[in-house]
Amino acid sequence: MPPRATTISSSATSRTTAPTPSVWRWGGHTGGMRGGAARLALAVASTLVACQAPSADEVGVSRVPPPPATTSSTEVVVEVRYRIERRVGDAATAEFADVVRATLADPRGWAGAGFRMAEDATAGLVVVLAEGDEVDRLCFPYRTGGRFSCQNGPVVAINADRWRVATAQWTGDLATYRQMLVNHEVGHLLGQHHPPDPQCPAPGRPAPVMAQQSTELDGCLPNPWPLPDELAAAARHEEPLAPPYQP
Repeated sequence: MPPRATTISSSATSRTTAPTPSVWRWGGHTGGMRGGAARLALAVASTLVACQAPSADEVGVSRVPPPPATTSSTEVVVEVRYRIERRVGDAATAEFADVVRATLADPRGWAGAGFRMAEDATAGLVVVLAEGDEVDRLCFPYRTGGRFSCQNGPVVAINADRWRVATAQWTGDLATYRQMLVNHEVGHLLGQHHPPDPQCPAPGRPAPVMAQQSTELDGCLPNPWPLPDELAAAARHEEPLAPPYQP
C-alpha cells in the first residue's frame, strides 16, 4: 500500500543577518491524501504545493523526496519524529530505548547535519529491536540472514543478538557498537548510503559510520559517529527520505 502523505511545514522567514531555521517535520501521522499515488503536501508560506509521487529505490521501497532547497539566508532543520519498540524482554536489552534516544540526540550524530530527532509515540517512523527471525521479516526483501540489521522504508530493525554481543569483526567496545548500529541504520533512514569500496579511506583512520563495520573494518578504527564529510553530505538534504509507516 502506498505511504500516507505527510504534511511538512516550514517556519522560515526572510532575514539578512543570521540564518533563520526552516523546520520541516517528517515522520508523524498528520493525515493526508489517499488515492492512486501518495503525495507529499508541502506547506510553505501558506501555500500548499502537491509534489509528485515518491520514487522507488533499488528494492522497490517508496521514498519521500527531500525538502526543497532554500536560499543561503535560511538554515534547514528537518524534525524527524520517530518511536521506539523493544520486542524482546531480556536484561541485556533493557537499556535499548535509552541508548537510542541518547544517540539520536547527541550533537556528534545526525543532529550535526540539521536533523532534529523527536520521539513521538504516534510517529510513522520506528526503531525496532527484535530477534533475528522477526528482523528478517521486517527487512524483506533485504537478506539479513537472522544475523544483521537493516533499514527498510520507515522501519529501522535492529537485530537483538547484535545488540547483545556485537560481531567478531568489531574491535571496539559494546557500548560504542550500539551507538554505531543506531547511527548507521538511522543514517539509511535519512537517505545516506554505504561509501564506495574500499569503505575504509585509509588504515588507522576512523571508519565512516555508513561503512559496514559489522562485517569488516578493513584496517579502519571502529567509529560510531558520522565523519565530517558524511555530515556535510547529509546536511545538503539532497537524498530522498523514507516514507512514514502505513499500517
